[in-house]
Amino acid sequence: MARKIEVTLPVKEDLVKRARSRLALESRSLSDLVKEFLATHDALEFLDRLCELLGLKKRFCTSSEVKTNRPLELKAEVL
Repeated sequence: MARKIEVTLPVKEDLVKRARSRLALESRSLSDLVKEFLATHDALEFLDRLCELLGLKKRFCTSSEVKTNRPLELKAEVL
């Protein structure tokens, strides 16, 4: 298992407040968002190459984007 480290970033206060407000509606933390972003960013190069090979449009969504943008009548679970 990889060792975890603490990261400190200068971010505008109003941006953090807006992000935390939205994340609270999703029962998520700012740390969750940053971890998801970093994991997604890490995989993008591989996914870009795969899409290029398969001739697919390059547009990736985070799990929270999928959940937020899904029509309400669909009940599929986000893993």
